[in-house]
Amino acid sequence: MTQTREITTGTVDVGDARLRYRERGTGAPVLLLHAGVFGDWFAPVFDEPALDGVRLVEVHRAGYGDSSTPETHLTFADHARQARTLLREIGIERATWVGHSSSASMALQGAIDAPEAVERLVLLEPAPSPAGPSSEELVRTAVGPAVGAAQSGDLRGAVDTFLTGVCGPDWAAVARQRLGDDAMERIVRDARFFFADEVVAAMEWTIDESTAGQVRTPTTLVHGAAPATRAHEETTRTLAGWLPNAELIALPGVGHSLPLEDPALVARTVADAM
Repeated sequence: MTQTREITTGTVDVGDARLRYRERGTGAPVLLLHAGVFGDWFAPVFDEPALDGVRLVEVHRAGYGDSSTPETHLTFADHARQARTLLREIGIERATWVGHSSSASMALQGAIDAPEAVERLVLLEPAPSPAGPSSEELVRTAVGPAVGAAQSGDLRGAVDTFLTGVCGPDWAAVARQRLGDDAMERIVRDARFFFADEVVAAMEWTIDESTAGQVRTPTTLVHGAAPATRAHEETTRTLAGWLPNAELIALPGVGHSLPLEDPALVARTVADAM
């Protein structure tokens, strides 16, 4: 028998943006903080029964989906602050934060800035820091050409260049399978903010061994074992060596698109981490 889930949706004013969110369930709070380019990375994970035992909150970050686009530049610390404000406004003071790619960095920044608000971190394929050893090739092969295409007005080409570079050539088919036939239109619409603002924030954000060593939050670091590029795996392994309370998990059969490739596996990984 399929369990009926009551889903609540709402919008919260976090000061410099209005964030759209949805939530379901009761129990320990879990925040799903999506990656860059588009806002529905975690949409299939939100529906997975492995997470029926928690209070699950999925948000569209500022600039994505039905959330508002900010008028000023947002840093990763700003995104983390907005997430904390959203949680407080809906009555959650402390939660497990699940971040993917750029939002894994935002979640980590959230634990640095306000450790009292973060019960646990589950970081999926964190994006390489520009100061890290694996960022140069990724910038050369994916980020640089994609940003150039976006600046010339070719958002669709920018999306394909970037996501092919970080996720592999099958990313669009996976997205349509999980998100529907109109996935590409929604992704291209969201990508405008990513290429205009979030890429800049990603290049600004750095972390080193000293800063990471101050993070006492229990952390589960996850990388896909079938990557299109080694950059995210290398970053994940580096962070595992830096963070004092970290465990490292490699998920079989998936790469950087893991929340779309195998949402059930990702949901079970989050549930097990808790």
